[in-house]
Amino acid sequence: MPFLRKGDKVMKKIIITSLSIICILTIIVIYQIRKPKNQLNLIIWSSYMPQSVLDNYEKKTGTHVNMTTYSSPDEMIAKVRAVSPGTYDLVVAPGNDVEILKKVGLLDKLDKSKIPNSKNYAKDWLGLSYDKKNSYSLPYLGSYLALAYNKKKVSPINNYSDLLNPKFKNSEVVVSDARAVIDSALINSDLNVNQLTNENLRSATNFLIALRPNIKALDSDSPHTLLANGEASVGLVYNAEITMAKMANKNIVGVYPSSGIDLQVDNFMKFKNAKGGKNVEKFINYVESAKVFSSIVKEYPYLNPNESAWTYLPNSWKTDPMRNLTAQQLQKAQMPLDIGSKTRVLDKMWNNFVNQ
Repeated sequence: MPFLRKGDKVMKKIIITSLSIICILTIIVIYQIRKPKNQLNLIIWSSYMPQSVLDNYEKKTGTHVNMTTYSSPDEMIAKVRAVSPGTYDLVVAPGNDVEILKKVGLLDKLDKSKIPNSKNYAKDWLGLSYDKKNSYSLPYLGSYLALAYNKKKVSPINNYSDLLNPKFKNSEVVVSDARAVIDSALINSDLNVNQLTNENLRSATNFLIALRPNIKALDSDSPHTLLANGEASVGLVYNAEITMAKMANKNIVGVYPSSGIDLQVDNFMKFKNAKGGKNVEKFINYVESAKVFSSIVKEYPYLNPNESAWTYLPNSWKTDPMRNLTAQQLQKAQMPLDIGSKTRVLDKMWNNFVNQ
């Protein structure tokens, strides 16, 4: 092939550069055309919102939901504080975080006139201590630490104190959740989970010391797997994990602890200066429609605060304490609140427990 003259080489470079620029601009234009005009940025626990719900919402409304997940409340708060205000529009997080986020001025009030499906909530799930007028929050799902045991391997248990039995050495799976486990220790001694006096904390510490030899695994990712496959014969895990373990192994029994529970309610909250703020109430209203919410509970079997959703759910679930609580159980339940600087004390207790 004959050699190109210098001028031809320059012209070739110009043509190639021009074509590259045209291609890049074309890609940008196509992206902007296809990019959804309406978006909602949601931050939520991992494995807590079905992708099918988000896809169907986009089909119905044209609004695309960008979902960011977290695995602990501390991680959520760190992610929110690491970005500019308005990056996230909506968060689903525990009740005590309503207080924390409100205190630092990150929350906006919900316009409940735009959430007519809020009528679907069971009244016992509204007006809870962290937001008595539900000005800043509405419930999503509820959970609590319950007891589980394999009836083929061990005798029945009914309270937290049974977890301390030496015959369960190296056979228990316990969630890796400092606040929830320490609260369970406090409830075992009939103590208030929000009154963290030195005496109360000593009582909880003694419980943890006695519990440690019995723990085979601290697992918040998939504790139901250890129960289902028989690696653990006893558990202190979230109610939904017990339901999933029971689905895989008919010998697993879930127990509502006789001393009561530490009820965790995760809530929808709207961020201040949310760029997609106009879509927040619209999305909550969609999720809280009876049929949509029933599909969420079927996939993630936590406690259901949506009374209307029961129309589409099996009646047997209503009497299963792993799926539903009675009004009396709800009233008796304790709820973790913001404990301020005491959080550092609990963190130290937990680290000592884990490394024991």
